[in-house]
Amino acid sequence: MRIRVPTVILSLVVASAVYAAPVTPNPSHLEKRGWAADQLEKLFTKAISTLECGACVAALVGAKDIAYLNKNWVLSAVTGLCKQFKIMPEDVCTGLVYSQGPVLINAVMQANLLSGDGKIICHQILGACPAQGVTSGALSFPKPKPVNIQPPTHSGNLIDVLHLSDWHVDNEYVVGAEGDCNRPLCCRKYADSPLNPKRPASTWGDYKCDSPIKLGVDLLKFVPKVANISFSILTGDVPPHDIWLQTKESVVIVEEIAYNTMQEGLATKVYPTVGNHETGPV
Repeated sequence: MRIRVPTVILSLVVASAVYAAPVTPNPSHLEKRGWAADQLEKLFTKAISTLECGACVAALVGAKDIAYLNKNWVLSAVTGLCKQFKIMPEDVCTGLVYSQGPVLINAVMQANLLSGDGKIICHQILGACPAQGVTSGALSFPKPKPVNIQPPTHSGNLIDVLHLSDWHVDNEYVVGAEGDCNRPLCCRKYADSPLNPKRPASTWGDYKCDSPIKLGVDLLKFVPKVANISFSILTGDVPPHDIWLQTKESVVIVEEIAYNTMQEGLATKVYPTVGNHETGPV
């Protein structure tokens, strides 16, 4: 899709006229210094500081228009605001926006923001708009429902199956590290971790942390004591919640460690599937 620069400027000026101080656009400044990104930052600041529904939708409209020119401008503006409002530590702001943001921007670019999609997004992200009602619609299936289906005859033999889900074992869990930190995932040694934690991480985990390796290993050791399992199923979500640090390579390493741990701890086959934490964005 080809987007004319004056058209994008016009849409931002209209939004800015309502939610920000008037600014005279200069196309050359847009190309050289990111004038549009400055305007976008004003729109997002208004949305975050007021939590007004209209301001939030206007910010999304501005983000969508700017994304057609340069998606990095949108990512840069959101990262700056995350740091400015101290929503999260700076490293988390940067990692979270640049790892999760590109796919979310693509979703916003496909959304019809002025017909209701914008209010849905603003409600979910900021709570800035009222919850939107569920719309009705017809759901079609690729083929008709089978008729006169007879269930197979039960053999009478019962087996035990181990169902594992949301493994989320943190290989970087450190006993004694801060359990109530300023990041989405604690019980790790970060660069700014306190020398004397106010809530030291215990051997078995903490509320704001993922599970330590010992907890996962001991769980697998305990299973044979209570059940004679025939096989196991793992329904996804293996990596820890450090999504601002994750890459494809890091997730693969975590998956391999987890599967090896299960293979060593269980005497049966494990049939896995993926969850949302195996993909990006989460």
